[in-house]
Amino acid sequence: MLDDTKEIIHTELVQCTEATSSGALEPLGLRRGLTELLDLGLEVEVMTTDRSSSIRKIMREQYPNIQHEFDIWHTAKGFRNKILTKGKKKDTAILLAWTRSIVNHMWYTCATSKGNIEALQNRWKSIIHHVCNEHEWRDDDGTLHQCDHPPLTAQDQRVRMWIGKDSVALQALSSLVLDKKLLKDLNQMALFKHTGPLENFHSAMLKYLPKRQAFSYHGMRERCHLAILDHNENIVKRRQATTVTGEERFKQVFCKKSKQWILKKVYTPHTTDFVTDLIEKVLENRRNPNIPFKMATSSLALP
Repeated sequence: MLDDTKEIIHTELVQCTEATSSGALEPLGLRRGLTELLDLGLEVEVMTTDRSSSIRKIMREQYPNIQHEFDIWHTAKGFRNKILTKGKKKDTAILLAWTRSIVNHMWYTCATSKGNIEALQNRWKSIIHHVCNEHEWRDDDGTLHQCDHPPLTAQDQRVRMWIGKDSVALQALSSLVLDKKLLKDLNQMALFKHTGPLENFHSAMLKYLPKRQAFSYHGMRERCHLAILDHNENIVKRRQATTVTGEERFKQVFCKKSKQWILKKVYTPHTTDFVTDLIEKVLENRRNPNIPFKMATSSLALP
């Protein structure tokens, strides 16, 4: 998927018999697809994936000229689960009240770094001080830091459940925030890339490839192509719907995960004009005497 237009430009269908395990299918598909794109002359500057160790090794050793970024969505989701696990104990239960804010801070950190790794690291570590109601602090070398938010009012400070500086909860949170592996991976999130639109495409693809139904290799490949045609047509044509006065339309949706009402954009109706174009091309090729037509061997085939 292209990062700017969100269009699918290439896909690879890998059979399970082509690899020794299910975990080896994704690296095989990545190498095959990326190599073909490069052979076609496409200049790939940045590739965004999850934090898979096998994918990481492939990008580091075989494609060193491509900047490899990690998906913030997967990282934030995993970090949230770690906080929830830490908060199950009595001494660290206060972390549950801070889970949403800490995960949002991770998104904010990556979104505002704009490629500056040092700024990203400092902004991310600031959460340890913020949860203790400490919004200005100095490093060991004397460097002064402060939170990005405006000064909190007395009312704001009273309603927050601040964490004690010497508490077990802060020690547990610090172990997660200052984890060396996470800090190293954050360096590859400074461009704020995420694969949310690709996940949306995978969900929409189920309309053409339901998981409860088996298909042949060729049938599955063509159904995947149909899903891509559907996606690319609507990602280009569909725009946010507007009212009679020209104002952009939104709708209220209750999010079961966050237990909150959120606003979502309302888009123009979904289209399938590509189907008409396909039918016209099939009929055109069928009428062309220069294109050979192979008769199906099935007894159910139409004459």
